[in-house]
This record gives sequence, structure tokens and C-alpha cells, in this order.
Amino acid sequence: MSKRASTRGGAARLPAALWPPRLAGPLRVFTPLGRGVLVTGVVATVLAVRFNWHEFALVAAVTYGLLLVAIAWQVLPGEPSANLVLKQTRTVVGAQPVVAVLEVEAGAVPMLFPRVVVPVGTRTVRLRLPFLRPFSRHEESVELPAMPRGVHVVGPVAYERTDPVGLLSRRHTIGGSVDLFVSPQVTDVDVFAGGLANDLDGATSRQLSMSDLAFHALREYVPGDDLRHVHWRSSAKAGQLLVRQFHETRRGHVTVLVDCARSSYPRLRDFELATSVATSIALRSVRDDFDTYLRCGPHVAHSRHPVAMTDAACRFAVEDDDGHLAQAMDAAGAVAGTGLVVQVTGAARAIADLDAAAAQLGRGADWIVVRADSEGKTLVRDSGSLRELSVPDLARLHELMARGMR
Repeated sequence: MSKRASTRGGAARLPAALWPPRLAGPLRVFTPLGRGVLVTGVVATVLAVRFNWHEFALVAAVTYGLLLVAIAWQVLPGEPSANLVLKQTRTVVGAQPVVAVLEVEAGAVPMLFPRVVVPVGTRTVRLRLPFLRPFSRHEESVELPAMPRGVHVVGPVAYERTDPVGLLSRRHTIGGSVDLFVSPQVTDVDVFAGGLANDLDGATSRQLSMSDLAFHALREYVPGDDLRHVHWRSSAKAGQLLVRQFHETRRGHVTVLVDCARSSYPRLRDFELATSVATSIALRSVRDDFDTYLRCGPHVAHSRHPVAMTDAACRFAVEDDDGHLAQAMDAAGAVAGTGLVVQVTGAARAIADLDAAAAQLGRGADWIVVRADSEGKTLVRDSGSLRELSVPDLARLHELMARGMR
């Protein structure tokens, strides 16, 4: 990071409310020094006219001359240009700071040790560049501040054009902007450990079928059964017709629903934990080549690619409206025959609401409820037809998922 760079929450400016409305706009371009010179010139002019003092007339002439030079400097043509490039557009919460490369090309007017402001989300990075001759180029590495999970706009670069004396300063926006994706922290988990089998056709479910790949058992023949599934050797030994029965396989679908209702989370950090939990599960799913549906509020990712999961998780946010049941209904319409459904919620969500959401997608799939509760205890229990896991921190997710899938 440049030694001339500094990070602030916002630009320090004199509030416009301190000035009369008609003067607030024009006086905004004056620096504190410029306002002092202007006041000095006005006072010197009054004194020179009132008392006919030539000394004050000379002071007034000098101040007005400096102001004219400053104004002429501001209206000279030739704006600089800037190009801002991020060395990486995606990062993770808590990772090494992202470095941006800023390339500035001066215009027809030299840049006198210019101040440059790089917006990063709601924060700003300020840096002072060296003197740039007309049409010269300078490249600067800028270390961006650590940002929370989300999608943050970096840029456009703002350049403060100041005259040699420093009386006037105008801000010009140069260059474009780029999005920085900060994804949640994740951990590696074995989602299907001891539970779902990952094969060429998908994950086995608890539903029984008369035609599939995962063999379950033999049963007596009933009229209407396909004779191709008769196990003749066992039938000969038993003295009656026996047919094969199979586990119905799901075609590699995993659905992860994140509860976005603010009322479900007693603490806001629990929602961040829920986002990390859901993203960890979704990433494990896509790495196992399962078609994954990840949703939180209006933000949906339906893919087999990890980047789609992390990019969607960057945009997750809590909402005042409770739309968890509606999201489950939408997921049921978007995903048919899912093999595993994971509901990630907070400690305050009622189990009846979760059971109602489970009913929307059918009972053929395996169901797991993961509660993100930073002040709770590690817990695995069965609540009716749902298996419920309570996760106090991300480090315990691997162990709990392995226990919950058995």
C-alpha cells in the first residue's frame, strides 16, 4: 500500500448548511485558504475605499490576482483519465486485503501532487500522487480496506483539481467502477456422510421403487409387477415368486433454503453464521457434482458451479417480512425430485413453520434443519419428521452434519 494512502469513512467537507443557500454552491469550490484570501480581499477593498489607503488597495489587488489565477487554472481544458483494476474481484471475509492497481494519465494541465479518492463501498481510500507532467502516466498500488460480506462497488476514482496556490479545489470523477464480491467464511463438510450415496444417477432416498439402481430387498410377487424384476434363483429356493425392490434415486438435487426473516435471529451475527453454514453446505454439494438450489429471500443460485453459490451468498440479507413458506413453495416449483433439503434458520423460528415448509417440497426427500445459534449448545435431535441441528459456530458444522446425516 502506498505510504500516501489513508482510509476514511467519508470525505471531510464543511457542511453546506453553514453557508447561505445562495453562496453554498459557489463557495464549495473554495478551500479554507481560498475563503480566507477572498475575505481578505473583500475587507481590504472596503478599507481602501473607505479610508483611501493605497496599501489596502494593493493587498486587494494581490488577492484578486491570485483568485483569477486559480479560476483560470480550473477552467483550463484537458481532464486526466484513470483506470482502476482489482487484482482479484472475489475474496472471503477475513482474507488478505485486496490490492487495486490505479493507473492515472494526466491531461493537458499538470497535476500538482493531486489528491485521489477511491470509494470502496461506504468507505473511501485517500492517497496523494506525485507531481505529474502533462500527459504523463503514473501507476499506484492501493490496498483496499477489509470489507464485510457483500457486493461492494469500488470506484469511480475522484480527483481533486487544485491550483498551484491551493485556493480552489474541484472534484472530478474519472474512470469507471468495478464490483468486489466478499463471500462469507466457509468450512469443508461431508454433507452426505453416512446418509446419501453419491453415484452416477444421484442420491438414494428413503422412498422405495420397483425400478431403479439402488437394490433394497426382495418381496413377494403381486399381480401387476414387472416380470423382468423377478429374482428367479431366490424364487426357486423359496418356492414362490420374489421380485426385486429398489431405493428410488434422486437425480442429484440438493436444496438449501436460508431463512431471511429478521424475527428468526435473536442476534444479527446469527444470520451471518447461517449464511456461512448454508454456503458451506452448498459448496460441498456442487463439489460432489450435485445440482444445487441455494436461496435466501430474492437471491437464488441454481447451478453446479461454486462461484454461483458464493456470488449469491454475498447478496444475502435479512428482511422484515417473513417469506420462508413462500420461498419453499417457489423452490418446490423450481426443483423437482430433490434428494436432500436443508433449511438453515435461527433459534427463534418455530418448528411448525419449518414443518410446513417441508410439506411444500414433499416428504420423499431427506430433511435437515440447521439452526445458527451463536449462544446455544451443540445439538442433534429429531423433531417430528425433521432432524434438527443446532450450530453455535462454523467450526462445529462438519461434526454435526456427519452426525445429522446418519
